[in-house]
Amino acid sequence: MKKRFFLAALLVLLVLFGALFLLLAGDLLPFELPFEIPEISIELPFELPFDLPFNLPFLTQEEDTEIIEPVTIYRVASESAPEGGDLICEEILPQPEGDSLIDGVLALFSTESEDSNLACALPEGVTIEGWSLEKAVAALTFSESFLDLTEMDQTVTAFCAALTLCALDEVESVTILAGEQTVFSGLMPEDALLRDTDTDPYVRQLRLYFADGDGRYLISEYHSLTLDEDTSPERYVIEELLRGPNNGELQRAIPEGTELISCQTADGVCTVNLSEEFYVNRPDTASGERLAVYSIVNSLTSLSQVDSVVILVEGEALESYVYLSLTAPLTKYDEVIGPVSESHGEIDADLYLALPGLEDVAPLPFRVNLSDYQSQAEAVLQALLAAAEPGYPSLFSGSGTVTDLTVTNGACTISLSQSFFASLTEEARAAAIRSIAATLCALDEVNAVLFTIGGSEAIFDGTDWSGPWTAENLW
Repeated sequence: MKKRFFLAALLVLLVLFGALFLLLAGDLLPFELPFEIPEISIELPFELPFDLPFNLPFLTQEEDTEIIEPVTIYRVASESAPEGGDLICEEILPQPEGDSLIDGVLALFSTESEDSNLACALPEGVTIEGWSLEKAVAALTFSESFLDLTEMDQTVTAFCAALTLCALDEVESVTILAGEQTVFSGLMPEDALLRDTDTDPYVRQLRLYFADGDGRYLISEYHSLTLDEDTSPERYVIEELLRGPNNGELQRAIPEGTELISCQTADGVCTVNLSEEFYVNRPDTASGERLAVYSIVNSLTSLSQVDSVVILVEGEALESYVYLSLTAPLTKYDEVIGPVSESHGEIDADLYLALPGLEDVAPLPFRVNLSDYQSQAEAVLQALLAAAEPGYPSLFSGSGTVTDLTVTNGACTISLSQSFFASLTEEARAAAIRSIAATLCALDEVNAVLFTIGGSEAIFDGTDWSGPWTAENLW
């Protein structure tokens, strides 16, 4: 053993001195070498029993060192924190162990900090129920107790969670849910307000709603604004809606050319007076009208002092905008808020609703929940029968039930109860049949719809409603 070690050490010394001679030869020899000395790199298969007094670039030893990046957890300033600081603060912690980095980060987010100046951003009684990740969008679900928080507490908690998750390479934006309700959509780091609103009361973060790129749903976007004593938050909301979104994938929902004349709130009712362009340049579809109106209503009712909104044009209430009447105060409407969450079993569908006056039906986008045991036709019909769109007549409440639905070779057969038509006028029956058939024929799997009553033809008061109804003969 000693002999082998001696020979190995001798070999190393010979190599070292030979290499050192070659490196220094250019300076020591009085003549140039007729050849170029190649770079030499030697990896030793063993560790040297002694440290060299100098470094040789050609002598290397492999070291397997893995650099573990820390993680950033966002907290809120505790009661003991110095006044005047940031409301939301970051804490750098070692990366948690485990197969799922997101699970580990959320576990850290849910625990208290060891720093006495920082507090957990997750309020007492609120828990994280789950998460999913799809195309760099993280959906984080809190317990339903999140909905009981004040709007400010919801905002702070949501942004702390979004900032924490967006600090990870695989997450670009975060959607916050509570139970099955989407509370915040598409939160990104640049949307956060890292200011102490208690020490700077004129800085407000406003939740505004703009149309998505396809013009189907409203998407929330946060605008941080500095208010002065002479300007109300309500006015800022309308001015920002008229100015348009910061996100290039969203678009303004209010008609071009519209200007704000006045805006004031009394007893929870905000009255908005707009210029004539709001009516002159109004959309020509039911879905466009819904986006224009509820972009204003949903944005203003995000303010704690606003419960409902009245929209005037040049000081006058409109009996009919496109189809909707704007004579009565309007409240927040969640069905128009997107996006559609496929990861939570939602599909994007057009429900054809009867227009006021029952003269026709028009498609409106809806996020429809699709359960594992339902076909798309069953889920969409169920959503249609339960739809309660503000300003549109409800034809199906108390009008009996659908007892069966089957789809065979593109033909959808619907069996109605005997009482389905009982409470409807003939005009309402025609609108109901058209509403159901048009909604189902909009699906790829359905080409025609047939109705039966108790297994027989759908004949009521001498009128045959059986069909088949197709996209061609509905209009």
